Amino acid sequence: MSEELKIVVSLRESRAVVGVQVPDCDPVFCNLEGNLLDVLNVVPQFVEEARTRWETSKLYPKCESPLPSQQQSAATLSQTSTRSMQRTPAQQTQQMF
Repeated sequence: MSEELKIVVSLRESRAVVGVQVPDCDPVFCNLEGNLLDVLNVVPQFVEEARTRWETSKLYPKCESPLPSQQQSAATLSQTSTRSMQRTPAQQTQQMF
């Protein structure tokens, strides 16, 4: 595994989101409570947990089937294309503005 490691800490009030990533692996995130020092004390343990995860699964499973929203947009796009072909150039210009 690569020696390069990216750690991102985002703090808001007493909550933190920590993300870690190495090249060629998906990032791993966790939510923590506490101040900056509390969060930084937990980061090394979280990094080790992420490395353990990457040893068995570097990437999240790829979605092979189209999502319902993707199927809808394809149908909408074909209907829109058909409608725009039926309009006169003046109607198309008016619709753009």
